[in-house]
Amino acid sequence: MGPGMSIGRTMTVLDTGAGLVVLNAVRLSDSAQAELDTKGQVKHLIKLSDSHGIDEPFYVDRYKPTVWSLPGAAMRDLRVDRTLGPDGPVDGGVVVDYGETAGWREGAYLVPIGGGTLVTCDAIQNCADTEGASFIGRILGSMMGFKGGVINPPMWRRVHKLSGPAVGETLSGLAGLSFENLVTGHGPPVAGGADGLVRAVIERAST
Repeated sequence: MGPGMSIGRTMTVLDTGAGLVVLNAVRLSDSAQAELDTKGQVKHLIKLSDSHGIDEPFYVDRYKPTVWSLPGAAMRDLRVDRTLGPDGPVDGGVVVDYGETAGWREGAYLVPIGGGTLVTCDAIQNCADTEGASFIGRILGSMMGFKGGVINPPMWRRVHKLSGPAVGETLSGLAGLSFENLVTGHGPPVAGGADGLVRAVIERAST
């Protein structure tokens, strides 16, 4: 994020039975990448946000997956193979598109796994620990509001120029969903009762 400042990122890998689906791609160490290869073939890469793009070219070059994105996403040097929608790579998957904002294109993906699992990127994060963060990242991250478990980060609202009820309107597609689990682009997964946490976060951020 800046000189001496790094924070942790979380990648989600789904096994569809017909290949792996990668969301919020993170390049791994050589040994961890080799371990991923033992899990199956990466067939699909889903770009949920204009952010988190630094490692996606590696996955495209290495695995030649089908690349899915929201309409109008900033792909930089990546090609777009398919628009993420109801016919996405996971049967029964539901796309929540936050729409056009002053920041970047972003959405979430709900998959029917484990009682429903919502995968988000930056709008909803789980700042429950500081794993993967540098010392400066831990200090400045806390000062910037990246703390407190499941949150809608203040920085996300500033980048998107959203406040009050506009936050709830932008994230309203999440509030009406039912799901047990949450995996965000930052922080550990939440297992059980995740939909109630997300609704509470949106309500707090909208006031």
